[in-house]
Amino acid sequence: MLLVTWAVFARYVLNDPILGDTELVKMGMALVVMMAMPYAAWQGAHIRVDILDGKLGERGRFVADVFARVVSIFVLYLLITKTYDKAWDAWEYEDVTNMIEIPVWVPYTAITVGMGLFGLVLLWQLVAQFRRGVRGYE
Repeated sequence: MLLVTWAVFARYVLNDPILGDTELVKMGMALVVMMAMPYAAWQGAHIRVDILDGKLGERGRFVADVFARVVSIFVLYLLITKTYDKAWDAWEYEDVTNMIEIPVWVPYTAITVGMGLFGLVLLWQLVAQFRRGVRGYE
């Protein structure tokens, strides 16, 4: 936020733009979001909409959560394979950003790692869910 604020001030008030500020913000946001997702899932800080929970009952909520976690793990697996391939290609071809030539494999790797950690958290939650069982499931 400070970088964006200073970049806007420098560009329009001082007439001295910061080279590569957009690249730094985009990469920084990718890092922040992808590393925050597994942490938020681990802490249970995600947003959850419980529209049908009251009507589903314990067993329905249990099954719905199992379904959501399994589908999420599968989708994350697909995304991880694609971002891993993209990171490897960026490394192999030495891709860099346009303005300040930051290696592109760095954010792709961070995205891959973040999604991998998120998938592990979901897998751990799935195992813990089955250990607890349906009785008294919230």
